Amino acid sequence: MAFAHPSGTTAGKSRSPGAISGVVDGAFSTTDLHRLDEAIRDARFAAAAPASVLLSPLAPHGEAAALTERECVFDHCAVLLFPTTLAEGLRHLRERGLAPLPTVPSTVVRGRLAERHGLDPAQCEIHITRLRLELPDGRRHAAVEVFLFPRDSAAFGERIEAVETTAGFENHTAYVVGRPSAPVLRRLVTAWQDEAGLLWEGGGHNPHEGGPAGSTVLYFVRDERHPALRRRFELHCAGDQREATADLPRSAQAVRRAYRAWPAAAQDTARPTTG
Repeated sequence: MAFAHPSGTTAGKSRSPGAISGVVDGAFSTTDLHRLDEAIRDARFAAAAPASVLLSPLAPHGEAAALTERECVFDHCAVLLFPTTLAEGLRHLRERGLAPLPTVPSTVVRGRLAERHGLDPAQCEIHITRLRLELPDGRRHAAVEVFLFPRDSAAFGERIEAVETTAGFENHTAYVVGRPSAPVLRRLVTAWQDEAGLLWEGGGHNPHEGGPAGSTVLYFVRDERHPALRRRFELHCAGDQREATADLPRSAQAVRRAYRAWPAAAQDTARPTTG
């Protein structure tokens, strides 16, 4: 699946980790640590919240919330961070007691970043880890997904970091589909688009994550005409499910419009920490 979102050439000259200001413990900037704390608080809230709250605003008398509650379970909130190096970032997370899972290479987010910033995907080094949290219901679950884009990688640039940190384009709230099938996925995509104002923007299959068959992600961005705190969502499915939704309509123009409006919408909404 291809993506439809703005691309540009925002890459700038990278700098050495030792020259970075505001880095804590040799790993993350103070801004990134604040964003990580927000993602952790957000995941703890989302884990206990009903779908009607997370997906809102919803059209009345629809099936989006009930269908999501029946077929899906909250899985994670996500954030993109820029550690000085991969090893330093993981060390910092371990020492905070966040128990990062072994990293896997990103396929989908790497492609999104490469397209958005005019990067060579082969040089775009993005790693995925999950952080285990104690959730309000007593579960210990890997409820925060962290995309790590090390500052010492070939594609890193200060302007990329500035754009992504300010906009939070990769922040999202994710649900896992319990028993993915073509009918279920098609109903979810249609209900989210028609009732929650969530535009299906694309997705893809990552063979490195989720077992022998990999996993499939479907990403959604909120239509700017339906503003809300949560701007992006993900449906996460086991296996390769790309064919299930391949023929569903997807408006590249509407998705581009939503991303163009993102900076203006950010002035009216903030990343949720308690709701």
